[in-house]
Amino acid sequence: MRGLGAVLPVLFCDMSLFERLSARLQKLPERSFWPKPSELDFTTNDYLALQADGVITRILRELPSDVWRGGGASRYLGGDHPAHHALENLLYEKYGQPALLFSSGFVANMSLWEALTERGDTIIYDREAHASIRHGIRVSWARAWGFPHNDWEAAEKLLRQARGEAFLVVESLYSMRGDMPDPDALRYLQERYGCHLVIDEAHTTLLYPGGQTWAQHHGLNPLLTLLTFGKAVGLMGAALLAPPLVHRYLQRRCIGAIYSTALPPFIAAAVAAVFSRATEWLPRQKSLWEAVALLRKRLREEDIPFLGLEGPIAMVSKPAKGIPLKRLLPPTVPSPLYRLSIHANHTPEIIETLVQALREAPAS
Repeated sequence: MRGLGAVLPVLFCDMSLFERLSARLQKLPERSFWPKPSELDFTTNDYLALQADGVITRILRELPSDVWRGGGASRYLGGDHPAHHALENLLYEKYGQPALLFSSGFVANMSLWEALTERGDTIIYDREAHASIRHGIRVSWARAWGFPHNDWEAAEKLLRQARGEAFLVVESLYSMRGDMPDPDALRYLQERYGCHLVIDEAHTTLLYPGGQTWAQHHGLNPLLTLLTFGKAVGLMGAALLAPPLVHRYLQRRCIGAIYSTALPPFIAAAVAAVFSRATEWLPRQKSLWEAVALLRKRLREEDIPFLGLEGPIAMVSKPAKGIPLKRLLPPTVPSPLYRLSIHANHTPEIIETLVQALREAPAS
């Protein structure tokens, strides 16, 4: 009976957990997997169409045989490979700061703040920042205050109250809004309050000429810049750009870089190939921004409400007839919306097809 007595409390405890999760489950929206549309793709983050046009496939096929292996382990436990160093060196040469690789931007954001801050520091962040940023901040040592989206007066008020080292955290392009922060406001706040600016550039990596960052494009000087490789770059992974001292510290302290399995070398080599050819993507970047501007113009002309289109992302309130669009539900967005992702291969004809499909669709 002793064995049974030890098991029964566990069973009851498990039943309580299952009941609790069942109650929560009823309140959660359905989250179905969503494959890439076979025809018109306004869903994925393939902004430069490097995947759609077969560029990534060709790059992978041309890689040397010595990089074709899995990650195998952490870079600190046998997973390190020359391809990782080649990519980090290339990013250093391109952006002027050392780069530290991560398996994803999510992992980087989740592990950064616990490593970087200590008690007494202050993190001030946009409340619309990605979930990985907000969750990473939650496990940090610092006090954390969120400000309403792109409300710079509110951000300044919080900066006046900041103690210790102050960090101001934003995204360059918000994936559930399609808008950007005001670079002039960021410059003013950084100069006025001496805060450390941290910018997540997941949705603007490789969108500007020569591969320059959004911050470089606007003349900003952040402490940290997060680049990701799963969107316009067409692969996976991420890198934090940081000053040499911060880079060395994070290399020894950031658990997302230390304990996570390394990027497979063939991924690192393919990412390096994409960045090394950055000047080749100028026509694609030009086509992308032209498509963004055209869609913005046509939606206004047709009086179709939308959010965003400060970059290649828009949110609309109704579906597009005959075109698959992902419907987003709370808590991801405040109210149900459909997300549009614009790509470099979206010709004026394709944009017009989308506009007419939105115009003809009934209200959601």
